[in-house]
Amino acid sequence: MSTEEITIRVGPRPGDLGIVLVMHGELYACEHGFDHGFEAHVARGLAAFADRLGSAEPGTEPGWLWLAERGGEVVGTVALTDEGDRVGQLRWFLVSPAVRGAGVGRTLLRTLLDHARSRGFRHVKLWTVDGLEAAARLYREAGFRCTERNPVRQWGKQLDELRYDLDLG
Repeated sequence: MSTEEITIRVGPRPGDLGIVLVMHGELYACEHGFDHGFEAHVARGLAAFADRLGSAEPGTEPGWLWLAERGGEVVGTVALTDEGDRVGQLRWFLVSPAVRGAGVGRTLLRTLLDHARSRGFRHVKLWTVDGLEAAARLYREAGFRCTERNPVRQWGKQLDELRYDLDLG
């Protein structure tokens, strides 16, 4: 692993949403065998996020995106979308294999949760699928609980879709 410092910045800047999409499409195809439907799913969510950012009233923020960078390259992402009623949704959490084990995921998750608390969110939820054990471990360590499990056939796979919830109280 490179010894260059990893920094976290708030986005999105032009091109950031495309980077998030490419990273997700490539990584999940390579590591989990997901088909193009997964990339389309991520693209729809990112497009809706971009639309909400572009149409937000001055002084309002429909969501936030954080990017971990090393040497100018994005090596991790996470976002928080405002779902209303002081509920946030954690989205697009990913850490590049090149920096796994260096605490990038934990730092991104902590940054998101600290921000959610500072903005007065009372609850954060997320949807994921089974088999992503490193992420699930981070969620549980942060206090999330798995509250739903639904078998689904999507992205070319038979999966269990999982919902995790965290009360920020």
